[in-house]
Formats: sequence, structure tokens, C-alpha cells
Amino acid sequence: AVVSTQSTGVDKLCIWMGGVLEEKLNRENLITQIRNGGLICKLAEHIQESVDDFKNSEEDPGPLPKHAPQGFKMECSGRSMEARENVMKFLTWARELRVPESSIFLPDDLLKLKGKMNVVNTLLAVARRAKDCGMTADIDAPPKIANAFKGLEEKFGKKFEHTANAFGGEKKALKSVATRLKSHSAWKIVQQKIDSILQLPGKPAYEIFRA
Repeated sequence: AVVSTQSTGVDKLCIWMGGVLEEKLNRENLITQIRNGGLICKLAEHIQESVDDFKNSEEDPGPLPKHAPQGFKMECSGRSMEARENVMKFLTWARELRVPESSIFLPDDLLKLKGKMNVVNTLLAVARRAKDCGMTADIDAPPKIANAFKGLEEKFGKKFEHTANAFGGEKKALKSVATRLKSHSAWKIVQQKIDSILQLPGKPAYEIFRA
């Protein structure tokens, strides 16, 4: 399930970045295309436009980047000093965007391909911050599904917290379900929550959550 969630995140990230940059990006070519840091600095330029609009429209937007990375090089080798400078400029900008430090990849994660998923996670975090600043960025799962897992956290403790966090949801009140279950197993409750969210009449067509 975690691998599937990561795969979906990569696909959504590629679609979003490709649309913003007008580039054909997919899970196979993403890291290769951004390895020299040029494209991610270009992405920062596009996001900065939304950041500037956000700063002008909000009374108290908080600290945000004053400008996008400056003087980056688009045409350089991924192993060059110019590439390292590009990546460092992007990471400095991402920190100014208030991307959590725990989500910031290390330069060699990209330049030396030591942590590809760390790079993806940073870009997903950047996309979420861009969304906070008014930019369209559909990179998370539907909130209703995330809320279902948050509800499970309340009933079963921390057992499902990591699953809810993977979907990026927030804790909200869920629709109550009157049906009394004979079994109180975790998967029965999962099934019940999803049935209530989808509001399917009668028996649902899927069986994956059946005990």
C-alpha cells in the first residue's frame, strides 16, 4: 500500500510539473530531466509568481521568498559545479518557502542519485506549499478517504496514523453510521467508514476489506 501511494504521488507530481513547465515528464524520466537542477529552478520561477500574488493579497502572509533562484544554468551536466549551484539555489529557495527541513533532500540525493524518493518528497512538499500560496497543485488523495483513516486513528490509536498521513488528510468529523457490526475488527470498521463515505446502496461491489 505504501509503494502504491508513493507511485501515485510520483505520477501526480510528474503531471503537475509537466503542466507547469510544459515538459513531458513521467516516472521514468523525471530524475534524469531535473538532475542538473535547471528545471527545478525554472519550476521555482513559476511558483514564485503565485507567491508574489499571495503576498500582495494577504495581510499577513508570513515570511516567503522575495524572488526565485537567480542566475541558474539550464544547459549543464548533472555532475558539474553549475548543477550543484543550481540545486543549492533551489534548496535555499525551498527553505524560504517554508518547506519543512525534514522534507528537504540533500544535494547528493539528486546529483549523485543517492536518494531519488527524497527528491520526490521534497518536490511534493514544494507543491503543497505552492498550493497554500494559491497555485493549483492536485497532488494529494481526496480528503474524504484521508479523513476515514484519521477516524480510525481515533478508534484504534496510532495504528492507522501513518496511513492517514500518507494520504495527506486532516482530522475532521465523519458521518456517523448506525449499522451495528457483529465484529469489531479494524477492517470491518474500515469497510464501514468507506461505505458511509461512498454512500453505496446495499452491499458494496468490492470485497477487499471483508474480514
